[in-house]
Amino acid sequence: MRPSRGRRHQNDRVKETIIRAAAILVGLVMFGVGIGALFLADLGVGPWDVLHDALAGLIDRQPGTVIMGLGLLLLGLVAVLHQAIGPATVANVLIIGSTVNVLLVVVEPPSSMAVRMALVGVAPLTVAFGSMLYLGAGLGTGVRDGLMTALVETGLSIRTARTCLEVTVLVGGGALGGSYGVGTLVFALLVGPLLQYFRLRVWAGYPELAGWVYRRKRT
Repeated sequence: MRPSRGRRHQNDRVKETIIRAAAILVGLVMFGVGIGALFLADLGVGPWDVLHDALAGLIDRQPGTVIMGLGLLLLGLVAVLHQAIGPATVANVLIIGSTVNVLLVVVEPPSSMAVRMALVGVAPLTVAFGSMLYLGAGLGTGVRDGLMTALVETGLSIRTARTCLEVTVLVGGGALGGSYGVGTLVFALLVGPLLQYFRLRVWAGYPELAGWVYRRKRT
């Protein structure tokens, strides 16, 4: 006996929900691994993480802990900018920072320059692909990506918006004493174009899921 149309529709919804949840989890872990790779390479971290590194030094905390703390503060700003806040937004705050902390505890920083340079090259690829996955789940943006999508709504491309944000936080973090170097430059120049490429060529993602994402109404 063939399943009824209603049963098939229900099964499709369950499958889609599983895919959305998996995209969030895998994407955010990949994002955290990419960030952690730059900390391990010790050749300069990503622009946002120059700021995180500076704040971590000032308050004597692990970088991942600062990522989570600052993320909580940015939640309010994302809401003010009318960007989507959903399960992926909260998961972003918690999973990325936790992944960075775990990675820095369990993996020894490499001594080989070849390995360190390889980590610098892998980092923007991993972060961009992870961003494509969790943004594609359609269950909210991360707090930092919420700032990016707010800029996109003004008419900027994803590439331009992401690059502008990375440069801005780099300057601020560097002024506060954060670590920067060749890894910072590579990440800032590549992550925006890579994210745009992945979303256009690999997976555009699901549409935003009604009822699961809060967006403050514009007045």
